[in-house]
Amino acid sequence: AQNDWTPAFASVLPDYLDAYRAAGFELVCIGYEAIVVLAGLTLEGSENKNVRNSFNKLVRLGYRAEVYLPPLDDKLLNELRAVSDAWLTMQHGGEMHFSDGWFDDGYIRNSPVIVVHTTEGNVAAFANLVTEYQKNEITIDLMRHYLEVESGMMEFLFASMLGWAKEKGYETFSLGLSALVGVGARPDDPRMEQALRTISEYVSRFYNFKGLHTFKDKFHPCCEPRYLVYPAAGSLPQVLSTLLRVHSGDDFLWKYLKN
Repeated sequence: AQNDWTPAFASVLPDYLDAYRAAGFELVCIGYEAIVVLAGLTLEGSENKNVRNSFNKLVRLGYRAEVYLPPLDDKLLNELRAVSDAWLTMQHGGEMHFSDGWFDDGYIRNSPVIVVHTTEGNVAAFANLVTEYQKNEITIDLMRHYLEVESGMMEFLFASMLGWAKEKGYETFSLGLSALVGVGARPDDPRMEQALRTISEYVSRFYNFKGLHTFKDKFHPCCEPRYLVYPAAGSLPQVLSTLLRVHSGDDFLWKYLKN
């Protein structure tokens, strides 16, 4: 209040929504977090056939996934940076920030990473892992790969990653927020959520929210709603534009206009 700032809260869990309302805030659902319960994780059964086939194919071709614990050595860090740089050339929106990590040498060097190696031992894809502080849960932050990779590579990476987490005794694995997916889809959803659904159609030109959500569904996660909490309806445009800027940078609008 002393700085004339507008407080807002992103990715709020549903646990204390009544407390926010009682304090005078309003809220809108902004997506669903996909959480895999690892005790039930399996590649067996007809519903897992596609993932199982992709995994087994890459194993037969000689691919392997390995988890490296920090600190990472310079050689591996340089290989991961090369993958990241190549991946960024495919992204119209560029590097994201705020609730998503970005490739920083110090951050990646001190993160556990799972790396997919080709039959020649080269790095084809990687993801870095982040543990949850209050639950026996682990999640993914950066996930990057070269443009030309064997089909089924991402299924192989995720199946390996989830299997490793299960073996290490984690209870759940968060696949992250499916932002705006499913929001405002029903006729009786609040008007604000329906408006966000319209916005999501434009943002999806840069970030493939629907595609990511469809991929996550292959691992049968539980989906928990997450909310944006803000002071009043009049502040929402400012809050949304600020979120867009901290996630995607000040030049996001210029990128949109160019495309």
